Amino acid sequence: MSTTAENEWLQQVTILGVGLLGGSVALSLRRVLPQTRLVGFARNPEKGHFLTSSGMVDETAETISEACQRSDAVVVASPVDRIAEMVILAAESSPSHCLITDVGSTKRQIVASVGQATAASRKFIAAHPIAGSEKSGPENATSSLFDEKLVVVTPTETSSPELLEKAHQFWRLTGGQTCEMTPSEHDTHLAAISHMPHLVSALVAKIASPEALPLAGSGWRDITRVAAGDPTLWAAICSENRAAIESELKQVADELERLRQMLQHADDTALHQWLTEAKKNKEQSP
Repeated sequence: MSTTAENEWLQQVTILGVGLLGGSVALSLRRVLPQTRLVGFARNPEKGHFLTSSGMVDETAETISEACQRSDAVVVASPVDRIAEMVILAAESSPSHCLITDVGSTKRQIVASVGQATAASRKFIAAHPIAGSEKSGPENATSSLFDEKLVVVTPTETSSPELLEKAHQFWRLTGGQTCEMTPSEHDTHLAAISHMPHLVSALVAKIASPEALPLAGSGWRDITRVAAGDPTLWAAICSENRAAIESELKQVADELERLRQMLQHADDTALHQWLTEAKKNKEQSP
C-alpha cells in the first residue's frame, strides 16, 4: 500500500463510532500512515481512556464538533439509522476540504437524507466495506479486517470527482479493494447477499428446540453464526432496507414451498436437482 505524497492530505482522521468497524479503520490506517493523527468520538470517558491507552486513536473528543474541527477525513461508523444525522453534524464543523464517508450496510436512504443538506452532500461519499463479524466493540477491532475485502463506494451524480478519488484512496489505504455502485444497486444486492441471509440464519437459530440444541454440530453453528449479531444494529438495517429485504424474503418463501411440495410428493429426483443447483451456485461464489 502506498504511503507516497498522494496521501499527504490525510493529516488527521476522525472516527465517529469507534467500535468493531470504526476501530478497525483506525488500526488499518495506523499501519500505513503512522504520522496521521487519529481522533475518536467517545462520550464515555471510560471508553475514551481505553481507545487512547490501547493506541487505537491519539485522542478522543466528547462532541462531534470538537472531534471534526481539524480533520481531513471523517468516517461515520454508527448504526445505519444514525449515520445521516452524524454526517450532517460532522459537515458543520469540519474543514471545507474534508471527506466524510461511512461504513453503513445500507445506502439509499442515508444518501437521500444527506442529500437534503447541501453542505453535507458536498463532503459526503458513502461507502460500505464488505467486512465484519458477529462480534462487536473496539476490543474486537483488527488492523487486517478490510484486507482484500471489497469496499462499495456509492457516489451520486453531484459528487465531486476529486472527492470521489479521495474516497477511493482512503478505502484502499485500509487494505480494501474499491468498486462503485449506485445506492439503489447496492441495497438491492446487499438485501440478497447479506440482509436476507442474516434473517434466515436468525430463523434457523430461533426455531431450534431446547431439546435439540445439545445435538448441534458444526453445520448448525456455521449456519447460525451471524445470528449472534447485535439485534439493535440489525433491526435498524432491516428498517432502512425494508422493501428490498421483503422482496428477497418472498423468494425464500417461494423456494421453501417448492421444497415442501417435493417432500410431500416424495419427488426425490426434483429434490436432488434442487440440491445440485444450490451446490453449484455455492461453488461459484468467491
